[in-house]
Amino acid sequence: MGEKEEAAPVLLQCLESGRVDVICSILSQMKNQADFHAQVDKVCCNEGTLLHKAVGLDAPDSVAALLSGGVNPCVQNSDGKTAYQCCKSENVRLSFVREALQSITMNKTERLCQLIRAGVSVDSVDTQQTKNTLLNWAAEYATADVIKALLTNGATVDMANAKDETPLHTAVLKAEPEVVKLLLSSGANPSLKTKKGQDAFALAETHNPALLSLLSMDQIARDIRHHKSVDDMDDRMSLISCTETLNTQIFNDSIKYEKYIEGEIDSWTDLLWPQPKLISIKHQSVRNFEFPKDGKLKVYFDDCSSANPRQVMQIIELSKPLLVSVGVDIEYRGHRLADHETSALEGKVTCGVFEDGRPSGSYTLTIDAVRGVEVIGSDYAGIRHAFATFVQIVRLHKYALHKSVYYNGVSSAPSSPNGNASGDHSILNGSNTTKHLPDISADGTIKELTIRDQPDRAFRAVYQDFSGCRILNPDTILKLATRLSSCKANYLFVNFEVRTTDRYQLPYTNRELFHMMQVCQELFITFVPSIDTQSNYLEGDQAKSIIDQFLDDFPLCKVVHFGPNLTSLLIADRKLLTSIQRRVPRIYLSTHVDEKNGPLLSTLPPFVTLCVEGTWPFEVEKYVFHRVSVVIKFSTGDDGYLCAAPESVAKKALLAAKLSDRQTVLGSMVCDLSTGCEAMPPSLSYMSLLASVGVAYNSSTDMKKYAFLLPVIAAHHMLLDGDMVTLFEQVQTLGKVEHQLTKYAYGYWKPNSSSSPNVDISATSETTLFGMSANKKMPISVFVEMILNPENMNMERLTPVVFKKARIELKRTSSALDAISKLLPYSYDLALVLEEIRLVTELMVLVSKLGQYMCVYGGQPIDRKKSFEEGLPYSPGRVGVINLPPAIRTDLANTMLRVRGQFQHVWLSRSIPSTLQNALKMFDNLFRALLPHDLQEMGKQLL
Repeated sequence: MGEKEEAAPVLLQCLESGRVDVICSILSQMKNQADFHAQVDKVCCNEGTLLHKAVGLDAPDSVAALLSGGVNPCVQNSDGKTAYQCCKSENVRLSFVREALQSITMNKTERLCQLIRAGVSVDSVDTQQTKNTLLNWAAEYATADVIKALLTNGATVDMANAKDETPLHTAVLKAEPEVVKLLLSSGANPSLKTKKGQDAFALAETHNPALLSLLSMDQIARDIRHHKSVDDMDDRMSLISCTETLNTQIFNDSIKYEKYIEGEIDSWTDLLWPQPKLISIKHQSVRNFEFPKDGKLKVYFDDCSSANPRQVMQIIELSKPLLVSVGVDIEYRGHRLADHETSALEGKVTCGVFEDGRPSGSYTLTIDAVRGVEVIGSDYAGIRHAFATFVQIVRLHKYALHKSVYYNGVSSAPSSPNGNASGDHSILNGSNTTKHLPDISADGTIKELTIRDQPDRAFRAVYQDFSGCRILNPDTILKLATRLSSCKANYLFVNFEVRTTDRYQLPYTNRELFHMMQVCQELFITFVPSIDTQSNYLEGDQAKSIIDQFLDDFPLCKVVHFGPNLTSLLIADRKLLTSIQRRVPRIYLSTHVDEKNGPLLSTLPPFVTLCVEGTWPFEVEKYVFHRVSVVIKFSTGDDGYLCAAPESVAKKALLAAKLSDRQTVLGSMVCDLSTGCEAMPPSLSYMSLLASVGVAYNSSTDMKKYAFLLPVIAAHHMLLDGDMVTLFEQVQTLGKVEHQLTKYAYGYWKPNSSSSPNVDISATSETTLFGMSANKKMPISVFVEMILNPENMNMERLTPVVFKKARIELKRTSSALDAISKLLPYSYDLALVLEEIRLVTELMVLVSKLGQYMCVYGGQPIDRKKSFEEGLPYSPGRVGVINLPPAIRTDLANTMLRVRGQFQHVWLSRSIPSTLQNALKMFDNLFRALLPHDLQEMGKQLL
């Protein structure tokens, strides 16, 4: 070939004619030319590059010739695919794998990484007979740098070949201490045995005794060798094993609840929330209740009831939008007629209030094929609860009808909505209605049934904390109150913090506050204003002035709540406490109870109710006399974490049910805090809110079962879309990943056996519920610590492999969110929840990537002088972003900017705008830490 002649056309002809020898000759002559890659890697045909053409011809020899000649496998064609991604046969793929194996034997790390980026699996095997992975080959033939590159790219460290030999076995046989140390630090399990029954220790004893000390130094390896009952390392490195997080850590009798792990239910009634006390279904009934053909329920008022029809109508109107969204309307007909019982009129609904001695909020709901629907409440709150349950039943049946029509392939689907706020998402949520909603009628009719229900506790509160940077806008608060009212919550605490150094001012106008109180009253929710100061170091006159101004903003409120700092002043100043009671009849005080303040709390007047943290052992009664009423508080999340773990949500609900048996306990309060990294989107706390409200209403609810069903319950009752289960399943995944990785970081390899609620928690005060003990302080999340303090992290127990596995799980979550976003209908609320979950996912992906890089580069020396100039502390044995190369830091900072932009959009959609700057501090600090020193000035302009 002449120097000026184009190589691509000649090589294309050789490919089409199968002249591999000529291809090798031409590439060999061109290899040293400056424009080699420009000629052989350019797009020169319809398929793409020369390599794409060879793959398209399904010519493995030609592919091998091009690869060995040095062409770039990472070049993409017009479809955005590399040549490897276009492979049609295993023989062609094997050509790429052989090139990777050749790169390993020749220690060409860059070429190996190039092939992996092109799509070659990092766990590829040489042949199906030997099954040696790339890592097996590297342990046999390559240096530690090649092995580190494979591990960084996610190679499975313990994948065995046909002889059950892992890379660690090979490294021990080759007597490579550096390779052995690298594999062990990446989680290699020395207890795995070959087909000859030899583990790494046995191989070292036989072939290379010098390696025994290195193997024995690994604490995990030694524990596994001496304790055969311990699970293998791969299982322990699985970051989100559902069986581990919810079965092993919470439930001893996991077999009983195994079928609920995947969200399976016993009956469609399992999705009613809170669970009614008694549900009696007439399975043998000949007829079912049918919805009227005109789509209108005819509401009648029982003429024997003393209820005011207008007030009953107002209650029903609260639920009307939920019915209309599934194609059911309401028509008011007045008092029932003489032939009401036997009338053939479709869609009869009879309402009445009859005091029968049951507590407030009690009701009986009857659905009969002939008599229609009968809604009887012990009071107006009972009517509200009964109709809320009836609406849940209607929506579930409409949902089932839509699914049945879809799965049966009926083209003429009803035009009415499907019981959701969205279209059909069957791709994500299974393929059979009866599987997901057992015992439900597929034709949309309702089997005859009777429900008798009453609340166990009169106090079922939700506490929204606005003392930190998150202050929800009024619209968000009222939407949340409406959803929770349908799930029978009856108190809403709204907490504000006043700084004594600033002028007193609430974030809402008096008009907005009055509107919130009015709407809550219509929802049968008691609106409770709450206030606290940032410190208890203030004079009595100053405290009285703040309290008086606060009460002036709520002139119609009959209840008020004070936080811990003001409470410490009020319990000591009974005169001030009594003066407040003259304006507000009922006062709630939040405080910590111990032997020091116990005597003062025991003498509190009867108009005061204490709000205390729900912990085990519950020692309030030990210090406070039984004359004082108590409300127990739980947070929706876990302190110091971005997301709550599924097991902690279940345990808090279990503990709330356990403590509700105490005679002094009036009920429970679930608190959504707004400080620090707990200022996460509200949708992440929906399942915690539902769990707490559910057990407060019905303490006999089996949370060991319903812990697994919370995603589907939240989808139906918080998002009003049964197909949005995937969103809350991904929220659980985020919590599992965060908590499991933190356990690895702090060496919590095995769950605490005393954490199970099956243990008799009343038997001994030494038994504690994991995460709820007043005496046990859990460590801060690795994710939160890395966000707040990326300059000085202790990564001693963490490896790139652990962070890689976390990223894999988080990427799966991202993929699931992307899939459901394509099916999302035009719904602002659903889209916002999706974006909130996506935001947290991408933030955790970023932090996982940062952690992986810090593990990889943490062992490298850094410039102490430069560290001092940047103001970053240097601590031997610890790792910071200063260890990372500037290019990686810049890449991470760019990703951080994108996440920050998403956060701004989500934040302003939920919270009042004035809080944004404080909320962004967490992101801005991480962004500045990630930016290299020479880009700090540019970074200031971007923020």
